[in-house]
Amino acid sequence: MSENPIWGNIFKKDKESIRAYLKKVPIFDSLTDLELKKIERFMQIRKYMLNEYIFRQSEPGAGMYIMKTGEVGIQLETANKKPKELAQLTNGSFFGEMALLDESMRSAAAIAISDHVEVISFFRGDLLKVIEEYPAIACKILWNIGGVISKRVRQSNELLNAYQKQEIE
Repeated sequence: MSENPIWGNIFKKDKESIRAYLKKVPIFDSLTDLELKKIERFMQIRKYMLNEYIFRQSEPGAGMYIMKTGEVGIQLETANKKPKELAQLTNGSFFGEMALLDESMRSAAAIAISDHVEVISFFRGDLLKVIEEYPAIACKILWNIGGVISKRVRQSNELLNAYQKQEIE
């Protein structure tokens, strides 16, 4: 018997899809299927249209995002107010994870650069709930966030060193 498209469980497919995406993100990849199932209820799917901001530069950080569909541009507002694109993100990419640790201002903007962008969002408040309800899972997530940030800082340092060497020569 096939599932009725009107009365069937419309959320089941999205939850399975969320879990599949979480497994691909280093912040969640060390979690077991059972642990992912426990935290996926804290995740939300959000949709954006072309040129719609996910967040703006200099606004307080609230959470992280995982790309499900479409493309997002990470942009830096320059002195002349013309945005400079730093990166283009597609399916499986993630961004904004530092906001899970603090509420500092966003250092860049994230904007939908294609139609029908879907992201999975995970907010700082949700992480705090995970810490209360599932401290062992939260420890894994926090450890993994530290690893991701450490790797990104190392890469930034390498780029800065390469740039400085070019300036000297």
